Amino acid sequence: MLTVFGIRHHGPGSASSLRNALEELQPDCILIEGPPDANDIIEYVANEDLVPPIALLVYNPSNLKQAAYYPFAHFSPEWQAMKYGVDKDVPTSFMDLPRTIAFSLDQQNGKKQQKIIEFEQANFGEKNVEEKKIAKDPLGYMAKLAGYEDSERWWDITFERASNPSEIFTSILSLMGELRDAVKENPLRELQREAYMRGCIREAEKQGFQNIAVICGAWHSPVLAKYKTYKASSDKKFLKGIKKLKTKVTWVPWTYKRISKQSGYGAGVVSPAWYELLFDKSDEVTVQWMSKAAQLLRQADLPASSAHVIEAVRLSDSLAALRNLSVPGINELREAAIAILCGGETAPLKLIEDKLIIGDKMGSVPDEIPVVPLQQDLNARIKAARLTKEKNALGKVEKKLDLRKPSNLVASHLIHRLNILGIPWGSPLETSKHTKGSFKEIWSLEWEPDFAIRIIEAGMWGNTVYEAATNYVLANKNKQTTLAGLTQLIESALNADLAEVINALTDELTNQSALTKDIFNLMEAMPSLVNIVRYGSSRQIKLDAVTTVIDQIVPRICIGLPNACINIDEDTATKTFEKIIEVNRAIHTLNEQKHIQIWYDALEKIMGMTVNGILVGISTRILFDKTFIDTEVASTYMHLSLSKGSDALFSAQWVEGFLNGSGLLLIYNENLWQVIDNWLDSLDEERFMEILPVLRRTFAQFSHPERQKMMELAKRGKVAQAVLKEEKVATINQDGVEKVLPTLKLLLDL
Repeated sequence: MLTVFGIRHHGPGSASSLRNALEELQPDCILIEGPPDANDIIEYVANEDLVPPIALLVYNPSNLKQAAYYPFAHFSPEWQAMKYGVDKDVPTSFMDLPRTIAFSLDQQNGKKQQKIIEFEQANFGEKNVEEKKIAKDPLGYMAKLAGYEDSERWWDITFERASNPSEIFTSILSLMGELRDAVKENPLRELQREAYMRGCIREAEKQGFQNIAVICGAWHSPVLAKYKTYKASSDKKFLKGIKKLKTKVTWVPWTYKRISKQSGYGAGVVSPAWYELLFDKSDEVTVQWMSKAAQLLRQADLPASSAHVIEAVRLSDSLAALRNLSVPGINELREAAIAILCGGETAPLKLIEDKLIIGDKMGSVPDEIPVVPLQQDLNARIKAARLTKEKNALGKVEKKLDLRKPSNLVASHLIHRLNILGIPWGSPLETSKHTKGSFKEIWSLEWEPDFAIRIIEAGMWGNTVYEAATNYVLANKNKQTTLAGLTQLIESALNADLAEVINALTDELTNQSALTKDIFNLMEAMPSLVNIVRYGSSRQIKLDAVTTVIDQIVPRICIGLPNACINIDEDTATKTFEKIIEVNRAIHTLNEQKHIQIWYDALEKIMGMTVNGILVGISTRILFDKTFIDTEVASTYMHLSLSKGSDALFSAQWVEGFLNGSGLLLIYNENLWQVIDNWLDSLDEERFMEILPVLRRTFAQFSHPERQKMMELAKRGKVAQAVLKEEKVATINQDGVEKVLPTLKLLLDL
């Protein structure tokens, strides 16, 4: 006897009903829609440490871009079927089209792909509009006929929350049968899948099984239930001549966020947390959901009492009755929560909606499940670095590392090595260049389930994290086309403590630096070169070659920079401005007087040039800050740059460059403040409006206390000028005026 159970992936009502139906049916064989490649690891379902949500990962070891994930939650019907089969010692296997074939089909050449297109056009080209709608989205089509815009909500109300769960599979089979009759043909890949599944059923019968249970997607259920009406020879033709590829498979942890449709997984559901509650607490789901909502609101310091919960439950029941629903759905619960718990405001619910609807669960996989050697070493390294808790955490975790502590240093090396391998578990929170090379690191750590395939991909470089990172760096050193890219690679290798690659990288650095002629490329490489020297010394690694390169490129930068600033556009000027700041910081970090002196000479040349104002301004500011020029000289250059003879935009850009980073310079230097004040006072309205955006951008960078202090100085200046004017008027000698007036009139011919 064959019994087909049409289900929807991750359907909690289907899962509960399926478990009960299997208990009643007592099958001697279970076939589940899924990749047969994974049949050998179904047995791990019995392991208590294999905790959903998890996913089957099937991949092509020869082409890691070909990988497929099959996620399961504990409320997924397929998971419950597997659990039943393992618990009852019933032979259980997958029956969908194997990935060995599917991956091969994905690699078909253009000629075969054209045949597929022609086949589908022949079968779909003459269909009417209704038939096309059914073929494209059968569940969505039925949902709209029933008055629902959301197919998941329709399925939930119709089947998952049905009052007669024992009959839902008969109803699903009948409904899908009618829809399949309306759609005469499916796309070729669907036909191939169904042909293979029918072949699995026939094979089970050949093996002598008498009571076969088939668990499949609802759309496939009619053609599997009537498998005898299809000729075995015809089914075999769909798969004839397809070359099979080798695949590997394992279990990997997954999350509710990934199961959710909102994360982009096509076969997921919108609300995993809601479905979990439906599965676990189906009899009291409304009360449980509303109670959890109240708890989460209270955790967010928002008022939500027991009386609110009771009233919200009543309202959700009333909404369901008004809409002719047997029980409230997620929409009714949400509306009731907003009205009662949130006082009509949607914002409070948004704070907790992810936990209520999507959920924050992450599964776990036991160590004994087969993985690639790199994964085994990584697990050991994570444990040694005491990062197991952070790996198993949901969402982002902030981790502060003190590199003077051995365990923290091990953790830092591991995170840097994973970043080199393209597994970005950690992102640095402090990106300021002031912090590089220090003994403190702050990371934002977030482990993503799909790192599993990246780990497998990185395994091609070595069986340990250290070996893989080392080989990856060596393989990519010749691919760095810029000096900056190579210096960043060296810096990454130092951070990851890959001492074996440093000599090879510094040799390549010496060669590239000699060939690099572009001044901006040299400037871009300088900060990383200096960090390499600083970080290398703290690691007790000799980097004489890097120091030699720095000694060579600093004079080249200083000689070429002034000419490089001539005739450049605004974007290039802005980038040059940023590079000047970075190189200035790097040179002073080295604290080599020979470099500092020639750097100041280069800036002094720029200070006297008529290039972009922001470059002249920042050069003047650096030299003033370092006392290379005094206040008198700075004031003179400011007068010249802000005089009426200068272009208004040049003057505004000069101010932007000169005041970069801090407004304290103006606040505590009266001479410079007065020059700026007089310049602004001399501008007419047209020129002022022209440069206002630049000025606004400049002063917006200052802190609020700095801007407030400047406002006080400006107001004080107006008052002082008014007082001075009154004093001048009050001290005029009228007798003297009367004596000189006749002479003035004569001179002026009045």
